[in-house]
Amino acid sequence: MPQKNKVRKYWPTAYYSRFLTVAMVAVTGLLVTLSTHAQESDAEHRSHHPDVYGEQSQSEPGNTKGGKPGKQPSSGNGMGGGMGAGMGKMMDGMMEKMGAPKPKDLYPSLMRLPELPEEKREEVLTKAVGRMQAGTAIMVQGFDALSRADARQDFTRMQSAVLEIEQGLSQYNSGLAAKRALTEGQAPRRVALEWFKREMNLLPTVSSHEPPRFLGMTPLHTGIMLVLIAFAVTMIWMYVFKMRRAGALMEELRQQSLTDADASPKTPEDSQKESPSDNTADVSNTVVPSGDAPAAAVPTKAGRYTGPLRVTGIFTETHDVKTFRLAQPNGEQLPFNYEPGQFVTFSLSIPGQEKIVKRSYTIASSPSQRDYMEVTIKREEHGLVSRHMHDTVKLNDLLEIKAPNGKFYFNGQGVNSVVLVSGGVGITPMMSAVRYLTAQCWEGDIYFIFSARTTHDFIFEQELLYLQRRHSNLHVLISMTRAEGTTWMGPQGRLTPELINGFVPELTSKVAHICGPPAMMDAISDMLLELGMPKNSIKTEAFGGEPPKKKAAPSTPSGTEPAAEASTHEVKFVASGKQGKSGPEETILDVAEALDVDIESSCRAGSCGSCKVKLLSGSVEMDVDDGLEDEDKAGGYILACQAIPSTPVEVEA
Repeated sequence: MPQKNKVRKYWPTAYYSRFLTVAMVAVTGLLVTLSTHAQESDAEHRSHHPDVYGEQSQSEPGNTKGGKPGKQPSSGNGMGGGMGAGMGKMMDGMMEKMGAPKPKDLYPSLMRLPELPEEKREEVLTKAVGRMQAGTAIMVQGFDALSRADARQDFTRMQSAVLEIEQGLSQYNSGLAAKRALTEGQAPRRVALEWFKREMNLLPTVSSHEPPRFLGMTPLHTGIMLVLIAFAVTMIWMYVFKMRRAGALMEELRQQSLTDADASPKTPEDSQKESPSDNTADVSNTVVPSGDAPAAAVPTKAGRYTGPLRVTGIFTETHDVKTFRLAQPNGEQLPFNYEPGQFVTFSLSIPGQEKIVKRSYTIASSPSQRDYMEVTIKREEHGLVSRHMHDTVKLNDLLEIKAPNGKFYFNGQGVNSVVLVSGGVGITPMMSAVRYLTAQCWEGDIYFIFSARTTHDFIFEQELLYLQRRHSNLHVLISMTRAEGTTWMGPQGRLTPELINGFVPELTSKVAHICGPPAMMDAISDMLLELGMPKNSIKTEAFGGEPPKKKAAPSTPSGTEPAAEASTHEVKFVASGKQGKSGPEETILDVAEALDVDIESSCRAGSCGSCKVKLLSGSVEMDVDDGLEDEDKAGGYILACQAIPSTPVEVEA
């Protein structure tokens, strides 16, 4: 009796457990039905895999009419257990037919999934669905066994049932992972690896207390970015501060330069022009006209500039040649234009000289360079101005200049080829022309002929070689007169007609410009004339020392002139009130210097025009008048350095 009551006491609990088991089985069956609703019917599926289901029916037959039920799992009997065992056997049979291990073949199949053909993918999908169904059956069987064991309080069987449920769940998860990879388009290998790690408990735990982030960055990264931003802002501020400071210094220097210019004395003749004063103690490049200057100064013509330029660069070309770069003191472009080959006249105050010394030098830079101009000067041992330029002039000095002057230039207009012949420092106007023509990509042929003593006297050697390589129309011929004992492998000796004629094709149809010492120019001119070049196609400009000064004979009373002075003529300088007589081949400039009459002069070759004066009466002869413009000739002006009196003359000086 007590035993009966005990059974009745636990009956409601067992009944409740059975109810929960049936509910869970129903829900699980519904899930399996929803996941497999798109699959084929069971009969059709069996028709596709007769070998698998045939083997299953032979090895584990189910309950049929007139037959005996097959062997059920030890955990319990019933339809759920038979179906789970049948599904497991079916999946194992399919796996064996695929040639892979029975329980774990889905993992390597997923790892190889991108390489499987379409028919294999269908087989994997079929296996995945079957594995899900088998897992569901095993879980149903496990839940049933757990319900029965719980009713009997059989803890050993309950533990076995739980393990069976976990096995079914794992099998269901593996099938679900395969199906998910195939149907949802996810990366099969990633799904397989996640499933494998989950099975092996290798997935990292996710911390629920993640530190706050700013714009997706951790506090460490945010701090580093703030430090870098602060550093960049500091660098930008320092750069702006330095640039403002540099600008202030430049403005201060400019104001100081203007103040120095305002403080310089002004001449009576040119009160509107300001002359800059040099701040050195022993050298002054300021123009200070002497008291006995010409009474009538010729105004600067349109297009010419008279004023200061600053020395911004000094470059050593050879052992006795330097190039001086001159630019506007305020940094602007040059205030004048010039042609390649024209020259500039310097007015220098040299220590030990009472008067302003003027000297002209050819501009060596290209007219296309508007920011500065360059003059290249050879230091002559007895040259007053060249020694002053080499030994005294330094950077930032202000030099008074007058530019441009001269008619000896070539800009490529009107001809399709040119022959440029030079010697020594006479290369400067030729380099100006070559630099300009190559900068303009002039299409004509340029035949550049240069003669120097040795390779140490070869001015602009590297630049010429560079321009020759860069421009195919530039042809260069160099000859060294003293090449013995050097590495020079080119032509040696002085230029000859054969050398020039062999270098320049069709010489007679070209124009030639010659610059160098007078003796060299005379020799080259004779060669070109001998080779058939017309005289009007040859242009020259002299470079060399000044001719020796001749003493003028003072005026003598009438009737006392020797017979030998019959060819002399009286020269009267009206402004200074002096007069004298010119000897044979003696110019008006020679007479003026002998009588200490101040007439400006520079080149003494008739090119610069510095010595032009007005002829009031009489007549003169001039071999060269390049320094005179047409309006000068019409106004009665002559070049004192070239004018030889042919009658008694009066000049305005």
